[in-house]
Amino acid sequence: MAGKSVLFKLPEEQVYTPVTRYDDPLRYYYKPVIGRLYVKRLQDGLSMLTPPYERMLDFGYGSGLLFNTLAEIGNELHGIDILSDANTLTGILNEQNIRAILKQEDILKAGYPDNYFDLITAFSVFEHIREFDPILKEMQRILKPGGQLLIGMPSVNRVMPWLFKAIGFNNIDDHHITNHRSVLKSAQKYFKLKNYKRLPSFMPDRCCLYFNMLLEKQS
Repeated sequence: MAGKSVLFKLPEEQVYTPVTRYDDPLRYYYKPVIGRLYVKRLQDGLSMLTPPYERMLDFGYGSGLLFNTLAEIGNELHGIDILSDANTLTGILNEQNIRAILKQEDILKAGYPDNYFDLITAFSVFEHIREFDPILKEMQRILKPGGQLLIGMPSVNRVMPWLFKAIGFNNIDDHHITNHRSVLKSAQKYFKLKNYKRLPSFMPDRCCLYFNMLLEKQS
């Protein structure tokens, strides 16, 4: 497993729909054209990882779309989400022979031990959070020295609401309140930036749609 690229595995469309909320983008992954972009943004982030990982946490797991991929790159899988139904999703994962320890809880109240995780993933979560610095500080506490934090975030600017409206997602500016630059600046107080990818890769930051940032806790 070590040294191999992590490949995102898109599950069957109906698997995780029972726990999908309006603000979860699950349905877009299966659309003919826009689906490729949604898959690409996850694949860009996952390609920066260097498995295997002993213990992993998916922060803001939503519908659970990422679990079948994460289950193949580590030994112990955890997830935390303040809104998604942990009990229902656990049952769905069990049917897929995926074992994950899920919490429906605020990460600041979860009580994870110090130096506990080797990897934390957070795709399309931080743009929804206004007070994100305490969360980043908590992630630094619960990651092991050398542990990695992978953050994926869409661009948040005046153009994006129009682009989301074009694909049928209205009022996105009610959900997306924080941009990636603010999160990265705060994260670098606690972590070292190891890798950074933007989508499309050939465009400057101001013209990009999505950003992936791999950070590492220092020893």
